[in-house]
Amino acid sequence: MVAEEMSFKMEAPGGLVDVRAKCNVRKGKATQIRVTNVPSFAGDIGVKLEVEGIGTLTVDTAYGGDSFVVVDSEQLGLEIVPDQAKDLVEVGMKIARAANEQLTFVHPTNPDLAAHFSFCMIAKPIHYEDGVAISHTAVAIQPGKIDRSPTGTGCSARMALLYAKGQLTVGDKMIGRSIIGSEFHCCIEEEVDLASGVKAIRPSIAGQAWITGTTEHRLDDTDPYPLGYRLTDTWPKKLW
Repeated sequence: MVAEEMSFKMEAPGGLVDVRAKCNVRKGKATQIRVTNVPSFAGDIGVKLEVEGIGTLTVDTAYGGDSFVVVDSEQLGLEIVPDQAKDLVEVGMKIARAANEQLTFVHPTNPDLAAHFSFCMIAKPIHYEDGVAISHTAVAIQPGKIDRSPTGTGCSARMALLYAKGQLTVGDKMIGRSIIGSEFHCCIEEEVDLASGVKAIRPSIAGQAWITGTTEHRLDDTDPYPLGYRLTDTWPKKLW
């Protein structure tokens, strides 16, 4: 580590992204990573969704490097707090399942992306602190967990929705806040025109992580399975 700021490109599942790292050269560590994400865009806004055991919800859909169905927490009577994590994930999985049965996601320029909704974002209404939009959310993920981070792709999707609704514009900032209070500092960097007239934004997301361990992988020249192997079992899903 030889500079106070370093940059590189990274191949993410949604495409190539730019990464900038602010560094403490003396301590030899990165203090902030900012990712300029792939173009992110709103899908359906204010559509009705029938969810088993819940009823009719009004939801939005958006893409921020992955596909999301987004629902207001107030419709569900839930708070974004750790004590309600089990309820949030159970409801979130029901909503994601219903969205995949009733709604459609298609990426306008990347046909290789799976045409389904990967996550459900349960979001509190936007409020402001010191003039900055606060997005307090819980993202439910298969097979049944809540993201401990504010979810970079989720923050990108939320900014795309807020941009489409006229609540944020280019240059505006947003703080993404997770169920445990961790934060990402986000910004709409520019507007992007995608195919078929789809208006998108290019968002950036900044945060910090801490190294808790190091893993080393090795390949022994006598290993009979150097490329690994696959089975048709159901790991990690429980069968009881």
